[in-house]
Formats: sequence, C-alpha cells, structure tokens
Amino acid sequence: MSVSRLAMSRLNKAIQTFCSKRNASLPVELGKSLYEPIDNGVELYHAHYLLDSQHSEYTSSIARILFHEDTQTWLFFVPSEGEKEGSEWVPYSSLPRCKELEDLIAELESDPQACFWQ
Repeated sequence: MSVSRLAMSRLNKAIQTFCSKRNASLPVELGKSLYEPIDNGVELYHAHYLLDSQHSEYTSSIARILFHEDTQTWLFFVPSEGEKEGSEWVPYSSLPRCKELEDLIAELESDPQACFWQ
C-alpha cells in the first residue's frame, strides 16, 4: 500500500470517528457533521436541521483536509469569506498545513475561531 493510500485510510478513519463522536454528543437542533471523500482528502459539511426534524434542511461545506504527498503534510482549507456553495477554498489561517493529522482534528473539534460549527 502506498504512503498516500495509508494516509487517506488514516484520514477517513479519523474523520469518521470525529463525526460519530460529535454527532452522538449533540442534539440534532445544533446540526450534525458529515463528510465525504474527495481526491486526496475529505470535505466536511455541517447539516442544519429544523426543530423536531428527522432530515436536514440544508448542508454547508465547512472544511477540506487534503494530503500533500510531496511534502507529506496535511493541508486545511475553508470556503473563502462570503462565498457560497462551490466557492473558492482558501487555507485556514490558524493552521493551513500540519504534519500531524490529529492537530487538524483537534482544531475542528475546538473550533477556536467559531467558523465551523456556528
């Protein structure tokens, strides 16, 4: 298995665990975290629910985590300010790249700039 396939497997497992833990500990009204694999990474979404609803009203793209094979680092992106779905992605200012995937997951979890789970 190549290094990038190992990295992607690690990323998918870490994000799946993160989303499961976050979703289990929050009421539906605060939204749920979702993700889907993309080329060299994952895209994370915040699913928004109406009160007492079983299905999300809409989802917002909140982050992308990509693996850069040449530098063996993780890249962290957010949608550019004020842009809509399908917008341009810009590096996350607090932690644009990192060697340790766990640091990016911790940043998502703590959301110190209140830009992911608002």
